[in-house]
Amino acid sequence: MGIKWGDAALGGLGALTALVYLLIAVEHPTPVLCAQAVLALGFVPALLLWRTHVLPAALALLALLAGWAASVLVALPANTGIPPYLFAAPLAVYSTTRYLGDRRVGVGVLLFCLSGSFLSPAMWVFAETNDLRYRSGTSFLATLALHWLLLGLAYLWALYRRHQEHHRAQEAAAAQAAARQHERVLIAQEIHDVLAHNLTLITVQSSAGIVASRVNPTAAVESLRTIREVSTEALAQVRGIVATLRNVHETVAHPSTLAETLERFRSAGLAIKAEYPPNILSTLPAQHSLALHRISAEALTNALRHQGPSTIVDYRLTREPRALRLTITSTGAPKPSSSGTGVGVVGMRERAESLGGEFHAHPTADGWRVSALLPLAEVSHD
Repeated sequence: MGIKWGDAALGGLGALTALVYLLIAVEHPTPVLCAQAVLALGFVPALLLWRTHVLPAALALLALLAGWAASVLVALPANTGIPPYLFAAPLAVYSTTRYLGDRRVGVGVLLFCLSGSFLSPAMWVFAETNDLRYRSGTSFLATLALHWLLLGLAYLWALYRRHQEHHRAQEAAAAQAAARQHERVLIAQEIHDVLAHNLTLITVQSSAGIVASRVNPTAAVESLRTIREVSTEALAQVRGIVATLRNVHETVAHPSTLAETLERFRSAGLAIKAEYPPNILSTLPAQHSLALHRISAEALTNALRHQGPSTIVDYRLTREPRALRLTITSTGAPKPSSSGTGVGVVGMRERAESLGGEFHAHPTADGWRVSALLPLAEVSHD
């Protein structure tokens, strides 16, 4: 932490004050005045560094104040005046209480200053002979109370500022933790969306290949070729995610057309009837294109996983003036052993809602329906 302009101004003011005491000592070179001139010079770096070097500066301020009080005692009954450095005591209390990690140091400085108040130069007043005498009675109590009040206010204000900073630090830490958690959720969602439907296709195609290898080697080879294409694409998408997470200027890879995605699920056994604008993904903003692809792939993956091949799917995507409307209806009984974690549905909903849209997934009389509404800004329809 560098020296702030206010601290520099305080140090400069201390230097000007020290210059005054030096001039006084030159004009009246008594031992006490010379000692006070030296002490005044010591206040300059202590005031300049009170915030950047808290403990050394605070200890220096206390030592200088103690030295000044001693010089006043030595000079008695002569009057050397009330020094302008008395504010250094509350300053030392404030700095050690607010900035040091160990709160016991601040308490120790406070107790030292409270006890030192009895020897403060302000505890002496002029007598009739123009000499100094120690305060007594009401004057003593009032002056001591004023010292303690200022010290107490400095301590309490430092505690308040310390609490504020601690609270802000906690809020910042909580915000960072929430951001990290959000990032983990996004990463998990992206990985799930990238891999889930590809692994489902690989599972279905490998099962089909095993069966076909016994009676139709050509079909088995075709299944292996599909597995190779799907796994290659999955690998490219995972690499795209990793590149994005590393802040490489790349986007997550996904098929350029819905036709390619739909055809792969058809080859896995889904009977898909599709209606959608041609080349729709290429005409959309990147976020909408990715969301539409991920929702479509996840819904078809769920149909294949939970209802099985030969499931009839009605895929409808329409482009309205200010929104995309997607409806995917799968007809077929769920497999007896089918069960899911719900991660895919949550991911689809989050993708739609992140764009200000809506998402619904619910069973129908003979299957399942997924619908999403994705709002669009002023996007070209070319």
